[in-house]
Amino acid sequence: MSHVPQVIQIDIVVAGACVLAWLAVLLLWRQRRERSAFGRIEARLRTHLAQERGSRALTEQALADTRRQVCHLSKSQQSLRDADRRRIARDLHDDLGQHLLAMSFELGALAEQHPALKEALQKVDERVAQTLRSMRAIVRDLQPEGLSEGLRGAVEQQVAQFSRLSGIACQLDADAIATDGKVVGGGMDKVVYRILQESLSNIARHAQASQVSVGIRRAEDRLSLTVRDNGIGIGAAQAPARGGNGLRGMAERVSEAGGQFDVATAPGMGTALTMSLPLQ
Repeated sequence: MSHVPQVIQIDIVVAGACVLAWLAVLLLWRQRRERSAFGRIEARLRTHLAQERGSRALTEQALADTRRQVCHLSKSQQSLRDADRRRIARDLHDDLGQHLLAMSFELGALAEQHPALKEALQKVDERVAQTLRSMRAIVRDLQPEGLSEGLRGAVEQQVAQFSRLSGIACQLDADAIATDGKVVGGGMDKVVYRILQESLSNIARHAQASQVSVGIRRAEDRLSLTVRDNGIGIGAAQAPARGGNGLRGMAERVSEAGGQFDVATAPGMGTALTMSLPLQ
């Protein structure tokens, strides 16, 4: 009978070992099942992520295609506008210019025939001459012939003319533009020229500045234009005049060309216009 407790103890140990083994098998099965579930979830997540990446790539490609189409349409519209500008400039020069010259000759003839009216006719002739000069300036603005010799020469000529007519000192840094005009192409030379033209015109009319700096920089496939003045800035009083159609028109032209437009200003602290344009 002394062996009975020992047998019971052995049975308990065996039973405990069996329970532990069963628990170990159960835990192992649950771990494998969880890993399998995690694996399926991970596979689904990877598939979903791959689909999302594919959809994103397609969306980005569609967006890039749309941007290219918009830029192409904008360039086509700009070409049409430039053609209209050339036609208007030609009509002004050939038609209105000839009429003004003829009027000036007729006034001179009338002054010779009627000495008593000579002084009055000379004043009228001066007005005609002034109108003719204004018309020629408009023609130059409508048709920037200087661009045929490259953007840099046209910009230098524009800056020199601005300083001469406005009396405002203007410093130009355009080393990023080659003298042969090959650095800027695809119609961007006209965009840069027109934006600079409008910027300087705004400064002359509204800024009350004494100094202007124009900088043109190139970084990889983009060209940046900065026009900075030391004028009164664009405050609440100047916003209707200076922040109206002028800035809006420049912003629209830059946007149509696929670029970015930024205005930094404060009352009494001057204004800096920065435009970044693609060269592709």
